[in-house]
Amino acid sequence: MEMQVRTLAALAAGVLLAGCGNAVTAAPMPPASRAVPGEVEVRITIARGHVTPPPGRVRVGRGRPVAITVTSDVSDELRVHGHDLNAPLPAGRPVTVRFTPVLSGLLPVETREHRLTLTRLAVG
Repeated sequence: MEMQVRTLAALAAGVLLAGCGNAVTAAPMPPASRAVPGEVEVRITIARGHVTPPPGRVRVGRGRPVAITVTSDVSDELRVHGHDLNAPLPAGRPVTVRFTPVLSGLLPVETREHRLTLTRLAVG
């Protein structure tokens, strides 16, 4: 009986962890220190309303991990469309959104309040 309880608990924990493929994490340390092997890294800076590098497309294979790190000079909210990911974007602090795209297509990455397009993920 005790073995069955432990097995069920382990299965439940595995199911819960498997459902956590999309993670939004504020990065208290440099994002590269937690990079996943094969992860596509995108770094973006917003200063005085200008996005660096200029918005473009980043090609990503479906199912390949992505880390988007944004540093802004004003507070806002970071949004990844298509995966319904949102993260607070405090002024002056880098924020990293990590997830694995499961949908194919063009996914805009934007700020909510200032409506800036930061990039587009071309997932396929």
